Amino acid sequence: MNTRHIYLSMVMGGMLMAACTQHDDALLTDDDSIIHVGGVDTNHMLTATAATRAVSEPVAAESLDWLKQGLVSGMDITYFTKTDEQKAQLTLQLDSDGNPATSDGKLTIYHLKAYDDNGELTDVPAKWLDNGAHTFQGVYIPKGLKTQNTTQNHDDLEHYTAVPQSTSISATVGRITIPLQHRLARVQAYVLIDDVLKTKLKGYQAGDAHDSNQTMLRFCKVQMLDYVKDGKPQWKTVSKAIPHYLGELGSIVENNIVACETFRTYKKSTGELLFPTDGEWKTAHDLYEKQGQGEASGYTMVDYGLVPSYDLIVRPTYTEATTGTNVMYDEATTSADGGNQIIFELTLENGLEYEKAFTFDLNANEETVVFLRVTPERIDYNSTGSRLWKSVDGIEKYYGVDNPDHSLSDAGSSWQRAYTNGTLTDDVSDGKQYQDNQYVSDAEFVQLLKQACVGGAHHGDYFILQHPITIDASQFGADFVFTGHLDAQDHLITLTNTTTEHNWLFAGLNGTYKTAQEDNENLPYAQWQANVHKEKGIWVPTSGWRAEVVNTLVDGGKLFKDRTNITGYVNRCKDTDGKTVVEDHTPALPEYK
Repeated sequence: MNTRHIYLSMVMGGMLMAACTQHDDALLTDDDSIIHVGGVDTNHMLTATAATRAVSEPVAAESLDWLKQGLVSGMDITYFTKTDEQKAQLTLQLDSDGNPATSDGKLTIYHLKAYDDNGELTDVPAKWLDNGAHTFQGVYIPKGLKTQNTTQNHDDLEHYTAVPQSTSISATVGRITIPLQHRLARVQAYVLIDDVLKTKLKGYQAGDAHDSNQTMLRFCKVQMLDYVKDGKPQWKTVSKAIPHYLGELGSIVENNIVACETFRTYKKSTGELLFPTDGEWKTAHDLYEKQGQGEASGYTMVDYGLVPSYDLIVRPTYTEATTGTNVMYDEATTSADGGNQIIFELTLENGLEYEKAFTFDLNANEETVVFLRVTPERIDYNSTGSRLWKSVDGIEKYYGVDNPDHSLSDAGSSWQRAYTNGTLTDDVSDGKQYQDNQYVSDAEFVQLLKQACVGGAHHGDYFILQHPITIDASQFGADFVFTGHLDAQDHLITLTNTTTEHNWLFAGLNGTYKTAQEDNENLPYAQWQANVHKEKGIWVPTSGWRAEVVNTLVDGGKLFKDRTNITGYVNRCKDTDGKTVVEDHTPALPEYK
């Protein structure tokens, strides 16, 4: 063949294969030349971390509806050596219930079948071409990206995925995995408006009322994808791109974990400003929480509250120093482009207008985060530089963004320290002390939940359901009033041992209790109660938000005895059969001065 850069028009693109040392209980054949596939790897582009959770988990490709559909339909793969090439199709196998089929060794079952010389798919297993290195290429193009002169859907741009460039693997008798990465790059921007301005973005409304078309923030003169023609991306320069709204966010550190529910910057005594993406920010945050402002901690803090954040998916321009190894193989010109630029243009409600040019250089599957700081005098920015772009997807949704699928407290809660009925699969980022006791069995979870009441050992604690659970209602007592925070994440709680006299889980929800530390702030910290603490002179969670039940489904009985004793936050709950809507209750939100 004359070139090593092959692109195939396909249902889904061919995928990189990386060696996997694990073996199933038995290989399917004695023919060592057959390629055995053990799974698809999305670890370079996805994480299941929710922004309020403390653990990052890998995402199974089969759990993503958009990717699963392509895997079942079949992904075309091209692999080749210096002298030979082969096209094949990978298909995800389903069981009789329509779920991904697994082997006795608990590996997802895929079939990899070869095409013949006439381009017809056969039933013959795909085989290695020789014993040496093979190169793999391929791109998945969502259908919506194949039409010119349209406004591309953000999800389609995010799902536009590819085998990483310049990758190869030697023939192996073991099972192999197929990793994917984002085909494009991403720029995320936080808008930080100085409090002295007493204003916001013109046309800005938070939450469901937000309309990016009416909000006066534009990313100007930036190179983006127009559409994909004959397998090759066609680029265009957009004069005024409307960014995608992510919601109002707090301080998000690595792995999309929220370290503080409001957005904070810390300034060192040298004048250097620290943002949540800076490594030293967490050190500053911990010291400030213990020592406070000024000399004691060595840092001064500015709290912006929750701030609007936006992103735009853009053209990778690659790093010139690595031309030939990092440039995607489906580019019309396989050389570095030398940089992309955004001019941030924003207008405030007080009439002030700002522009700031920002130049970046990103490979495919990389992102940069920009913090736009707006003061009376000017707009300035800090940037993270390039880093791996990992979307948040999978089992858990991205709390903290405008996500209608789930609800979460808006009042200073601390879900990172929640008890979870599940198994810890990664390091807990906010302290080794949580690694052994934060993730518990179902039985332990119920025992802890029973103590979330005034006077109980887990008064004011946080609880998350990672999977459905059965609870004996009689263990809680007919008069049990819950004072904790429960997020069932839409998992079902099945009540047993209910009677006509007691067919509910909680007799009430007390979100207005007062703690000992509020009466005596000098009380030793070990005696403080219910995770209530002080932020900007306010005890949080504030009254009404000190108990919460959200995203909870109950079957076999009711969630609450009645509505006469509900003073906490209730949102997106159903009971009786898991389908009867429980009336929401939303206390007043705190006002930070």
